[in-house]
Amino acid sequence: MNDSTWQFIQFCWIAWLVYWLAMAFRTKRTVERGDFFGFRLVAGVLIVGLLAAGRLLHVSSQSQLWETTLALGVVTDCIVVAGAAFTVWARITLGRNWSAEVTFKQDHELIESGPYALARHPIYTGLIVMALGTAINYGRALGFALLIALCGGLWWKARQEERVMSRHFPDAYAEYKTRVHAIIPFVL
Repeated sequence: MNDSTWQFIQFCWIAWLVYWLAMAFRTKRTVERGDFFGFRLVAGVLIVGLLAAGRLLHVSSQSQLWETTLALGVVTDCIVVAGAAFTVWARITLGRNWSAEVTFKQDHELIESGPYALARHPIYTGLIVMALGTAINYGRALGFALLIALCGGLWWKARQEERVMSRHFPDAYAEYKTRVHAIIPFVL
């Protein structure tokens, strides 16, 4: 792992987290709250399962898969920045409708513009891109185990959000789902 590119990735995650926490105080009042533990449980089970499978296969979570060169580090830095920018764009577009948990807000709106015209869950798309860049830069099995766990947890959370949105916007959300893919624009 290249120290300078790894430090830049750490800086990106910290800056993203600070922004996310600061913006958390600017949301509408919650009128309905979904399951708090589901996606965390899925991610936790996946982490434990992947680490157990690695042990059975005699693969250490710290197994070095490759050495990160400066060139690869710069590419992964760009991937992380792109993912972070996509999440911020989505967060700004979502505005006061945002929540860290699965919720429905007072005067909630169905947002279909900006990154929401490309993916129904663009914040998750950006997080997955950030985690992918981080895992590639880290170059160890643990990074990819955490990436898979994140994907599983976000998949679970996305399904919960889809149920809430379908219940509150039955016609509009059904039509939106036919036009826009869930996570990967134009693919999935």
